[in-house]
Amino acid sequence: MRRKRSEISSEDARKAALLAACHLVGSAPLRHAKHVAVYLNYGSELGTEPLIDALLREGKQVYVPRIASERRMRFVQLKADTPLRLNMLNIKEPAGRLLSRRVKQFDVIVVPLLGFDSTGQRLGNGGGYYDRALAAPRPFRKPLLVGYGYELQHVAAIPSEPWDIRLNAVATEAGIYKF
Repeated sequence: MRRKRSEISSEDARKAALLAACHLVGSAPLRHAKHVAVYLNYGSELGTEPLIDALLREGKQVYVPRIASERRMRFVQLKADTPLRLNMLNIKEPAGRLLSRRVKQFDVIVVPLLGFDSTGQRLGNGGGYYDRALAAPRPFRKPLLVGYGYELQHVAAIPSEPWDIRLNAVATEAGIYKF
């Protein structure tokens, strides 16, 4: 999946990011959301800049992951002028003292993925950061968990482990899958 994703041309990647952002921002859960967590893309992941820009323009409170320790991450507020730095994994994250929120305080969390299937099972990038962060019970199915990736990452089946967190939906350049 990483190889397939890395073979996408920069022009096709840019178009896919714009289309996926349009699909997701136009969806009911995002229209009604006030607090949204989104990842800052790394490597060949589907770009989140168009999505983040649209959310900020609409006045949403946007938060992104910041590594808090070797095995944990927190979500901190991102504004248009927030300075970024590279963390220990060489991934962009906000710098400085910033407001943070707990997972249960979000309306929607947009998560990266390496692959997904038609049941909402997600294959992550292998670090387990999202599985650990999302492991707490989610009362009333909040927050809504939305995977964000390319259509080519949709596969027939993803093997699952007891600790894996299922997604409520996935947004790609082709549209939105609901589970």
